[in-house]
Amino acid sequence: MWSVLASGYGFGLLLAAPVGPMSLLCMNRTLRQGFRAGLATGLGIAAADAFYAFVSVSGLRLVSDFTAAYALPLQLLGSLFLGCLGVKGLLQGRDGEQEERRSWRNFNFLSALLLTLANPATVLTFLALAASLGHASGSSLLLPSGIALGSSSWWLLLTLTVNWLSRKVSPAFIHRMNVISALIFIGFSLVSLIGVINKLY
Repeated sequence: MWSVLASGYGFGLLLAAPVGPMSLLCMNRTLRQGFRAGLATGLGIAAADAFYAFVSVSGLRLVSDFTAAYALPLQLLGSLFLGCLGVKGLLQGRDGEQEERRSWRNFNFLSALLLTLANPATVLTFLALAASLGHASGSSLLLPSGIALGSSSWWLLLTLTVNWLSRKVSPAFIHRMNVISALIFIGFSLVSLIGVINKLY
């Protein structure tokens, strides 16, 4: 039992740790909006990971079939949304963080949740993990629980670290990092859109 939970925890850490667009999004929001905004973003990602892990171990074919059938539309929506976040970051001035800290916390969680859910490849990763652990372990609900804990632990650690570092740098540096992150979001969005177009044609 505990081995399954530990396996899920380790996999959750490994899944969350690589630097990608979602990591940059979490770090950027922590720098601009504070610890709670960054943590809300990380927990949204962890919730999506836990959901797809639950789908994998519980055999909910309806959800997995839906993500497989609508993989391209989901990828398209995720790409456009990521691009919009990038454009928003470029247009955002150096002020305005305080307003976002008060009113955008739910948006931070939901946007991260939906962006992660819009990546159907995630469920394939969890299906492969469940199969590698065997029937008994791979069908245990302790697996998605461990993944949720592992992923949440990583995002908490990352948010705490970035929030501590944000107190050591100037507002001008934070603004430059926001612009760089926004450009990277737009770049990821364009690459993903090109991938969708190539699959269509």
